[in-house]
Amino acid sequence: MPIVVAAVGVGGTVTAAWLTQRASKKREDERWRREREVDEIRWQRERADRLRELRIKLYVDLAEYSQNFEATLGAVTDELGINKSRGPDDLIHHEKLTAQVKLLAPKPVRDAWYQLRRSEEDLYWELHEGSPNHTPQGQPYLDADSQFIIGIHRDLAELQFNLRAAMADPDLSD
Repeated sequence: MPIVVAAVGVGGTVTAAWLTQRASKKREDERWRREREVDEIRWQRERADRLRELRIKLYVDLAEYSQNFEATLGAVTDELGINKSRGPDDLIHHEKLTAQVKLLAPKPVRDAWYQLRRSEEDLYWELHEGSPNHTPQGQPYLDADSQFIIGIHRDLAELQFNLRAAMADPDLSD
C-alpha cells in the first residue's frame, strides 16, 4: 500500500508539473501571437505613413513643375518677347517625376500627368520644328488664342485639379 501511495504521489507531482508547463507554454504562445499582431499593425501604419509622405512630396513636386510650365507658356505666347521663361534650377526632371508618378500616383493623377507630358513634348516640337511666329528679338512664340495653347492650359488645369483631389486624400490607392 505505501508503494501505491508513493507512486500516486510521484505521478501526481509529475502530472501537475506537466500540466503547469503546458499551460505556461500556451500562455506564452498566446502572448507572442498578440505581440506579433501588434507589431504587424505598427509596421502597416509605418508603411502607410511613409507612402503618404512620398505621395505628398510627389504632389508638391508635380505642382511646382506645372507652375513652371505655366510660366513657360506665358513666355512662348508673348509676341513681344517681354516675358522670359526661366524656371527654378531645383525642379525635379520630368523623367524622374514620371517614374515616381508610375509608382505612387493614383490613376487620375497618372493620366493627367501623361497628358501634360504629351502636350509639353508637342509644344517643344511646335516651337522648334513647326512654324511659330517670332518676337522682335527673334524668339519663337505661339498665338495664345490657338487651340493648341488652349488645350495645353486645359491639360494643366486637369493636372492641378487631380493634384488637389489627391492631396485631399493622400491615402487613396489603386
